Amino acid sequence: MQTTQRFVLFLAAQARRFSLKDAVDLGTQLGKSPQSVRASVNRLARSGLLVREPSPRKAARYALSPKGKAMASEVVAKFMRIHDIVEAKNTWDGTWTLVSFGIPERIRNRRDELRTRLREIGFGQLAGGVWIAPGDSTESVNGLADSLRVAGKVMVCVSRDVKLGGEPVASAVSRIWPLSELNRRYASMRTRLKRRIERMRTRIEEGSPPDAREAFLEMFVVNTEIAELIARDPCLPEELLPDRWLGLEVQDLIHEYLHMLYGFEQDDPYAFLLELPEGLHIPQPRET
Repeated sequence: MQTTQRFVLFLAAQARRFSLKDAVDLGTQLGKSPQSVRASVNRLARSGLLVREPSPRKAARYALSPKGKAMASEVVAKFMRIHDIVEAKNTWDGTWTLVSFGIPERIRNRRDELRTRLREIGFGQLAGGVWIAPGDSTESVNGLADSLRVAGKVMVCVSRDVKLGGEPVASAVSRIWPLSELNRRYASMRTRLKRRIERMRTRIEEGSPPDAREAFLEMFVVNTEIAELIARDPCLPEELLPDRWLGLEVQDLIHEYLHMLYGFEQDDPYAFLLELPEGLHIPQPRET
């Protein structure tokens, strides 16, 4: 999906409904041409992610369709899972969920989608066609299999005694998930976030904080930068993470920065852009 389309969806998720004029104005501040913003809105409406709402002034207004809301809900669920980890609400009980499936070639698109979605909810490939994740993910896997209409072809089990090559599987996490590569990328993200926080802190101290529109656009830029990285993170319990793991530190920096962006006066006419999606909260960064 193009960056401009992602921006429009982000706007729709935050504003719930928006005028085409607001989308164009905000997109221009982000460096997007009016033509590209209008084209993205039209394309998303044609794809069924946005719906056009009637307006007494005949001004075009758009909102997320049920399909678009479902997509937004998946994003919120991902962030909530990370927030739970940062707040140490997820404690690992030593169990593992194992998944195996035999999906025929004639519906390989569903098989490929299952693999992709398993990775998104934290699974890694243990060996051959066996996938694994810490904790009991039975409900999530069964729901995923049902949604893809492959429930009868997916086996799920939960066990504490899982070994690979005679060793406890916990000793092989770095082979199952690309943690070294992720940590390098987190190191780069940590540097960029610290610079952003310092610049924002200076602006606030000097009495020139951003208005709601600028804060919203900054949120979009930051979310765009971190989205792909976070999507690759299996969000393993701390007990399974390597030494000097930077992922949780980066999550704390993200929360610190978002607290700064959400902390401005709410009498701004565009303050609605900074409303949190229902059910989503931003935890306070952990004290170090």
